[in-house]
Amino acid sequence: MGFSSELCSPQGHGAVQQMQEAELRLLEGMRKWMAQRVKSDREYAGLLHHMALQESGGQSWSSGPDSHVSQSWAEITSQTENLSRVLRQHAEDLNSGPLSKLSVLIRERQHLRKTYNEQWQQLQQELTKTHSQDIEKLKSQYRTLVRDSAQARRKYQEASKGLRFSFLAVRKPW
Repeated sequence: MGFSSELCSPQGHGAVQQMQEAELRLLEGMRKWMAQRVKSDREYAGLLHHMALQESGGQSWSSGPDSHVSQSWAEITSQTENLSRVLRQHAEDLNSGPLSKLSVLIRERQHLRKTYNEQWQQLQQELTKTHSQDIEKLKSQYRTLVRDSAQARRKYQEASKGLRFSFLAVRKPW
């Protein structure tokens, strides 16, 4: 028994359906996770941007703008702003790339599952119809053969009666 012949049974159909459902659940989970990641990255990037704007906005440092501490702080806020841009870009790339492709894949899988189920039902209906037609055809043939057999039996009995009477008639010479 090969792989394809095992899938022809109702048990095989059920196994394929279970596999499709599990795959769709996994893909949906991945999509939700990625969407949450995009949302979280956007929020985090926004918070970092807001922090960088607050700190670079108007703080005057008592040690002066040319001190090492001021330069270090300016570098930290600059890197924080850069990080917020990178995170925002990453979130947009994730949203427009893998997440959108995953959504398309999920829709395709759902369509394939629906098509598979429709074709299975259609094949089952055709099989049932074919079986019932074959059964009716065989019943009709059986009735015809029973009728033909009954006619042949009557003819045989009539012929054998005629032979018996003719045999008896020939034997009675007296």
